[in-house]
Amino acid sequence: MSDFNLVPAMVVAFAVTTVFMFALRPLAKSVGLVDRPGGRKSHIGEVPINGGIAMFIGAFAGLTLVGGALYALPILFVACLLLVVTGVLDDHFTIPAAARLTIQIAAVLLMVYGAKLPLTDIGDPFGTGEISMGRFTLIFTMLVTLTMINAYNLIDGVDGLAGSLGLVALLAVATAAGPGHNAAAAALTVTAAIVGFLMFNFPTKWNRKVRSFMGDAGSTLLGFTIVWITLGISQGSESLISPVHCLWFASIPIYDTLTCFVRRILAGKSPFTPGRDHFHHTLKRGGFGVRDSLGILTGLQAAYAIVALIGHFAQVPDVVMFTGWSVLGLSQRFVIKTMAKHRRAALLRRRRMQTPV
Repeated sequence: MSDFNLVPAMVVAFAVTTVFMFALRPLAKSVGLVDRPGGRKSHIGEVPINGGIAMFIGAFAGLTLVGGALYALPILFVACLLLVVTGVLDDHFTIPAAARLTIQIAAVLLMVYGAKLPLTDIGDPFGTGEISMGRFTLIFTMLVTLTMINAYNLIDGVDGLAGSLGLVALLAVATAAGPGHNAAAAALTVTAAIVGFLMFNFPTKWNRKVRSFMGDAGSTLLGFTIVWITLGISQGSESLISPVHCLWFASIPIYDTLTCFVRRILAGKSPFTPGRDHFHHTLKRGGFGVRDSLGILTGLQAAYAIVALIGHFAQVPDVVMFTGWSVLGLSQRFVIKTMAKHRRAALLRRRRMQTPV
């Protein structure tokens, strides 16, 4: 796909998302599709949850101009529509986890059998040669995709965070694919839709009156779309990058989810039990504000994506990249807690210095 065709696709994705962010606000409020403060939610006032729907419409408006640049676009549309509708219903009525999981599995089946995008190999993470999934292809594809879908959903607890992390991942995919490649065109088009949403979700003063959330509809849409496009450049005979390097593109959501799940299981709880043990909660308890937490986590993710791209272009072996990724994952919570600890100590020293003797 030429850059000449890509620009209109990105402009349309951004413009349509922006228009629907405005248009859907009154509708969301009228039907009660809003997020109310209380419990684990500390935002002020009722915030419309219209971002997921707007991004979905905007992204596919742009992708229709991309045309054949995305693998099996009609099937992607149907799969994403299932996730968005389910997310909207869950945001409004809170549907059972089993029902959500069933719909997510259906979306994965559409990707594997409809679009022919299975995860057939995982590269050479252990230095023993390329590992093929063989008869476990469907199970492993489902496990990875469901993890990614829910990782972006679970980390969506700070304004701008899920969107910014998705933005980094897609820009990394586009960079790895290279100019003019089909996957790059698709990734950049979806990126434009995310930017349209972030104008209403990024934590700044000027957008407070129109602040909106993406909800489960948006976060699951992000996770699934990222997996779909990434599989297109990391699988098959024409793959452009190792799956091991692609792990780095979504490190923060994956680390956050796996860390929370392990901690909850060790505590004798269900891994799906809601809690305040995510990275952004740890940073907040340390005294970091919303923008600080957003900057730290997005900055870390951007750094990890850059490391992956350098490793890819420098042809660093998979075993080295996977070892580095694993070490970071095991130490990520410690790093976050250390940052929070130093922040608390600094704030305490500042208060003591300001307290009159």
